[in-house]
Amino acid sequence: MVFRSVLVADDMLDASQAALDEAVNLAKLARAKLTIVTVVSVVSPSFGVPVPIGDSFAALLESATKRLGALKARLLTEGLSEVDTALLEGNPVDRVVEFAEKLHPDVIVVGSRGLSTAGRFLLGSVSDGILHHVHCSVLVVKVHAAPKAPS
Repeated sequence: MVFRSVLVADDMLDASQAALDEAVNLAKLARAKLTIVTVVSVVSPSFGVPVPIGDSFAALLESATKRLGALKARLLTEGLSEVDTALLEGNPVDRVVEFAEKLHPDVIVVGSRGLSTAGRFLLGSVSDGILHHVHCSVLVVKVHAAPKAPS
């Protein structure tokens, strides 16, 4: 399969850093366009509860905007020829799926924290939701816990 367009969903957490690294490597190898999408939600993806609206949300949006801009600039200097970014608001699964329907990427790269069955039931799984609702290939990059040092 030839990849011309790679979309990576970035939630600014450790799991998405591994996915971002993988998406960058894939885009470089394929000489593909990389699009990084971050979704800011008023509901915490970790706890399923509303986050404060107002100054805190505005600060979160500003932080995400700066991060995406810096990331794009860095990746362009590291050899990627085309990098786009998008900052969206709302439910991460819904917004990434909607964005992918418009963009038509060849592959979407997402991170996975490796939630247990109970964790997926209680918190939901963004990677699982994206996987089951898009019409393109999805690469799920799992983050493995660092091995424990011997006692």
